[in-house]
Amino acid sequence: MSLTELLLQAKAKKAEEFLFVVGSEPRARLASGWTTLRSSPALVTEWNLLQQSLLSSQQKTTLDLTGTVQGETAFDSVRIGFSFFQKDTTMKAVLDMDLDGAKQDISFPPSLVEACLRMKGLVLLTGPGESGQIVALHRLLQKMNEEKSFLGVVFSSKTFPQIREEKSCYVYHNGQFTREDERDNLLMGADLVVFEGASDDKSFLQALALAERGTFVIYAMRAPSLPNGMRRVLSVLSKQHGSHGAARLAEVLSLAAGQYSMLGLSGEKVFAHEILLMKPQVRALLEQENVKEIESLMLNAPENSGLLSLNQSLLQQLIRRYIDIKTAFEVSRDPDSLDQLLKKVGI
Repeated sequence: MSLTELLLQAKAKKAEEFLFVVGSEPRARLASGWTTLRSSPALVTEWNLLQQSLLSSQQKTTLDLTGTVQGETAFDSVRIGFSFFQKDTTMKAVLDMDLDGAKQDISFPPSLVEACLRMKGLVLLTGPGESGQIVALHRLLQKMNEEKSFLGVVFSSKTFPQIREEKSCYVYHNGQFTREDERDNLLMGADLVVFEGASDDKSFLQALALAERGTFVIYAMRAPSLPNGMRRVLSVLSKQHGSHGAARLAEVLSLAAGQYSMLGLSGEKVFAHEILLMKPQVRALLEQENVKEIESLMLNAPENSGLLSLNQSLLQQLIRRYIDIKTAFEVSRDPDSLDQLLKKVGI
């Protein structure tokens, strides 16, 4: 069994870790515990091949000089973490096969998918950065790739998992340029630009400018909540453009969404969402930078209105018996409103 076949076997078994020690049998850690992938021991030739497959030349040099190296890469559309150690006759590698929670089942609210497929303006995605945020973005981009033909550029400081190309084409970049014209040349002809895990003011200003030029932009940022993310970007725009910043955002923002993970009843990760579709009333409040009133609007929005509060999403997970009431109240930012919502439906 080749090294690639071993890794594919580990992935097929939904392994959480892959352990490779020269002279020992390759093993994988499943949810049920460790299992042996083959009876024959790992070879030095396979160790060298593993390094060639996963390590850059700089990482290989670091391993040779220091005896250890850690990092991340992508394998078969999944981002994985790795740790290599070698000293004397000991050669060991441990791979985190589920760095982003790729085994997790993440279903998106239809309005989020529809907004992305329209490919207009700016879509703001927020999340606290827990397991599942990158894989959710990856699956969203994959869904778009299956439906539409376009050229997309993905900026990510991490190793973003490769999207299987069907109708569209994606180009990946770490976002670091030595000259401004390099960035302009990369973006020339792009229909979609994705900012993954962005947190600096400059990147959001770039995202806004691209959206104003007619390029569809998905800006995925780390924020503890959707309202927090909105306040942060409004603060950036206020510093840069004064009172006109909020109006510029209101003009191009098509949808904002938040994703939150929690432990389900079966021990798996379950996700709740917030959705803010840019309707006229929302745009007016956004121009006024009235995020508090937008939160209130979301809390009281009727079903299928294009607005989804965290409490409404938690209610959906409770009805589907994915989580318990204790978890719902722990995750909710407004337990009193959640309590009233539960009483309305008889829970």
